[in-house]
Amino acid sequence: MNAIIGASGSGKSSLGIYLAKKFKLNIFSIDSLSIYKYIDIASAKPSKDDLKQIKHYGIDLLNPDEKCSAKLFFDLLKQTPQDRLLIVGGSSFYLKSIMDGLSPMPKSPNLIDLKLDSIVRNKQEAHKLLSKIDSNYASKINPNDKYRIKKALEIYFLTNKSPSEFFKQNKKEKLQTKINIFELIKPKETLKSDIKIRVDSMLKNGIIDEVNFLKKNFKNSLTFRAIGIKETLLYLENKLSLDELKEQITKNTIALAKRQTTFNRTQFSNVTRGNATELINILEKYYENN
Repeated sequence: MNAIIGASGSGKSSLGIYLAKKFKLNIFSIDSLSIYKYIDIASAKPSKDDLKQIKHYGIDLLNPDEKCSAKLFFDLLKQTPQDRLLIVGGSSFYLKSIMDGLSPMPKSPNLIDLKLDSIVRNKQEAHKLLSKIDSNYASKINPNDKYRIKKALEIYFLTNKSPSEFFKQNKKEKLQTKINIFELIKPKETLKSDIKIRVDSMLKNGIIDEVNFLKKNFKNSLTFRAIGIKETLLYLENKLSLDELKEQITKNTIALAKRQTTFNRTQFSNVTRGNATELINILEKYYENN
């Protein structure tokens, strides 16, 4: 099975759709926003026509007040027919978790999740707290790795067990299928330019109305922390002008793309990297022979 990854704005969705149409593939989306209903613009979800033409898994499954997790994607992928399946997604952490294997995790209520968010805002202090709870496990986590620190503290608060003890009792389940990783790369300045165009398109296509609907219909949604949504909420609260809204979404998306690129470079091994033309040539040859 193949997976296309890349930073926000890199064009991975367009590449996936091109290949799916040409070689009659199905797409498994691993994206922390596209999995939600009613979040079409902020997530840069594929068009309705593309969703009709190509079978997609992992899109429009949750309401915005429900919680997305690596385990959800892991279970969904296990249940999905894997013949002619192409994974596409920007949420590389979830893909990495799926490839590494997952232990059964306790369910975390949204209120605990919000409390943990408050704790890990100060990453250094959160890491010190984890060190007091489980020094051995904390020593394996980078003090700047907010996500893993949060998950470790979540285990402790929900089970009253140290992460080391919990994982000893709950062994990881691994996916049996091998996943080949292809990372779509763009030059930095080109990526920045494309992100600016993407943000213009989001505003033109109605992200303000989309977020206003979410605000009115879903309280305390975890999606309110997502780039594109959190800035638009500030605009709706008259805390940002329209120009400032555009500037903030662009700035935060560029910063996210940088973090995603760093994660992809450091966390995956045996990755085939290239621009769109290079990956098209490689993947077309693969699917022509398989």
